[in-house]
Amino acid sequence: MTNRQAYELNRQIEGLIDQKGMAPAAYTADEKAMLAQYSGYGGLDQFLEESNAGILYEFFTPTPIVKKMWGLALKLGFKGGEVLEPAAGNGVFLAQVPDRQYLERDAVVTAIEPQQYSYAILRILYPEARVIQEVFEQQFIDERRNESVRGKVQAKYDLVIGNPPYGSIRGLTGGKYINMGEKQYTKANAYDEYFIRRGIDLLKPGGILIYIIGSEVANGGVPFLQRGTTKAKEDIAEKAVLSDAYRLPNGVFDRTDVLSDIVCFTKKAA
Repeated sequence: MTNRQAYELNRQIEGLIDQKGMAPAAYTADEKAMLAQYSGYGGLDQFLEESNAGILYEFFTPTPIVKKMWGLALKLGFKGGEVLEPAAGNGVFLAQVPDRQYLERDAVVTAIEPQQYSYAILRILYPEARVIQEVFEQQFIDERRNESVRGKVQAKYDLVIGNPPYGSIRGLTGGKYINMGEKQYTKANAYDEYFIRRGIDLLKPGGILIYIIGSEVANGGVPFLQRGTTKAKEDIAEKAVLSDAYRLPNGVFDRTDVLSDIVCFTKKAA
């Protein structure tokens, strides 16, 4: 599919959602299959206005990589329970939740997604999931005080899995909440550090975090695993063990040649 075709399909899907709303019963099987092809606007900047710059970071994970990541979760001991997808996009991670035969108990997924059409698609295609329309960082903000929740947060997930944003925190839409004290508290300068650090906070002891994280090496980015010691990385090492990692070839994502790694962490016992 060309970039123009991807852009036009996205707009067609958005028009269908505007027309029919978010009730799953309003959509035919063919229409739901079309919704699953929504690909976001990463790499489609030539078709968008400057005001839409925030959504240009959407690069949804290819299905074969998602299957690999779920396989790693099983390999590392995931047997079901509470799952968090902190940047859910069009729901590709929800589509590949392992069959019950591979688990000891059901996997109950909470999906966080700020973009309105991706959120709607999650509600339509995965009505069994808990879908929240906000950015990940809002989980750690006391809305009454408009400030970061410091210290302990509720550690309730057995698995955190997904494809968080990458790059410097300064350039992304979550900066509003980061600047309420989250950046100061976590000491994270890049979004991969932040999502790993706070994702681990939400894990139960022994819980697993699996992310695919990217870096624009061609534009001076340094992959997380090759970055020098930072305060955020020191805090991550205190809380969890890096249990597995894989370097992927460039170009595994459509419309970008970002360098990507899969990283797996296991939270230490309390």
